[in-house]
Amino acid sequence: MASFVPLGVSLFAQTARTANGTGSIWPTLDMMFGKGQMYLMAYALFGTIFWLAFWSGDKEPHKARRALGTIALLAIAPVVGGFAVDPTFSNVTNTNVVVFGYYFYAVFAVIYYLLLFYVEIDPPTPNDVFKRETGTLINEYKRLEK
Repeated sequence: MASFVPLGVSLFAQTARTANGTGSIWPTLDMMFGKGQMYLMAYALFGTIFWLAFWSGDKEPHKARRALGTIALLAIAPVVGGFAVDPTFSNVTNTNVVVFGYYFYAVFAVIYYLLLFYVEIDPPTPNDVFKRETGTLINEYKRLEK
């Protein structure tokens, strides 16, 4: 739900720019997304991704969750850099930069849904790891014995 907050802010900003109630109070999709606002949507997802990857208190984070969180940490760097250029992403005119916003949002959405899947998977117990590694050690010993 928090990922829709930037849309509400964009709607308010576009409505505020109309002169004395003239013109359309409802912005078009191009007005809402056409200036790079998808970067804001991606940034809104990042907080949830970070929490699911590293701090979700119900289960201990395992390698898959940490790897997805690390990918998200690396992918957020250009988005944060974009905030330095235009914090509202309302004046971006380069179409390539706008298109990359869609890609960033897609990457963060995929990571988010993967983390929702991985948060339900329990990490292996110490006994499972011990059995697996013992079996590997026995097989390695037999291979070296020949």
